[in-house]
Amino acid sequence: MYKPSKRIVITVLVLGLAGFAFGVWVLLHPASVFVQPWRAVRAEAPVKGVLLGPYPVEEDFADLKKRGVTTIISLLEPNVPYEKVLLERERALAESHGMTVKNFPMGSILGQKFGENYSKNSKAAAEAALSADGVAYIHCYLGLHRARNVQRYLAEHAQVQAQTYATTGAGVSGADMEAEDRATRLFDEDRFEESLSALSAVKDKGPRMLRLEGWSLYRLHRNDEAHAAFARALAMSPGDKDARIGMAYSDLARKRLEQAQQDFLELRRLYPTDGMVLQGLGNAYFRQARWKEAEAVFVETLRRDPGNGEVKDMLERVRRFMAPDAAPADA
Repeated sequence: MYKPSKRIVITVLVLGLAGFAFGVWVLLHPASVFVQPWRAVRAEAPVKGVLLGPYPVEEDFADLKKRGVTTIISLLEPNVPYEKVLLERERALAESHGMTVKNFPMGSILGQKFGENYSKNSKAAAEAALSADGVAYIHCYLGLHRARNVQRYLAEHAQVQAQTYATTGAGVSGADMEAEDRATRLFDEDRFEESLSALSAVKDKGPRMLRLEGWSLYRLHRNDEAHAAFARALAMSPGDKDARIGMAYSDLARKRLEQAQQDFLELRRLYPTDGMVLQGLGNAYFRQARWKEAEAVFVETLRRDPGNGEVKDMLERVRRFMAPDAAPADA
């Protein structure tokens, strides 16, 4: 019977320990080159004043402070050894920057949930973020599964309840929430008529439902009705970004080109990196045969979103019209 030599055994043990140590080091450095490709990008939540993303390392705290973050909502599970270490490190960094850390443990490994309080703490984390003074930053390890679970709660429940209560003085009924959920699913399946039918059961629509109604009408080319729905949403929630974008696109579809251009220019001033805004502005220039302006905006849009096939097609069309041998009739 073959018996490995002592040297082989020692080598295997050393390699095993080295691999384990390296793995622990990687887990404790969530911004290293070994983890970075899988980390989510920090982004705004559907609710104003809330950000979501990955675990904040020391270099991130200066940016979080600039964004007005005062409360960090950590979803790390302290019963997991490396997450306990990261949580303690985070508390110390937050304290040095004048921030508060609130921990709502949500056990998750590669998206697989464990622990008894996953759903309960998801809701509690969202509510803590909504009630925080200043901006709240919600994070897990990579900013993917746990953070997105809280994000869904914010989008589907907290925002609807807050907006509807502010405008009607009453909470959202379970039936209305079910109608909105169904309408959202139908919209995502491109079943716009059915989405509108589901929303018709709601008597007092909040801004979120009106935006969904507006986009459904827009997709059905019922542009005057879409514009009216977005306007109602904006009246209820002044400054609502999505409603303003919807109104601009509705103006574009109604051939109110100068108005659409002004709408998109103002939106670009407020949201200079938003791809939907940039694309809309490019389309407004294109419809007015303002080729150079359209080209510049489409180039900028592609720089930020290289995979946008629709913008690539529009840029090619613009450059065909700009070619010296382009026929006047083509333009």
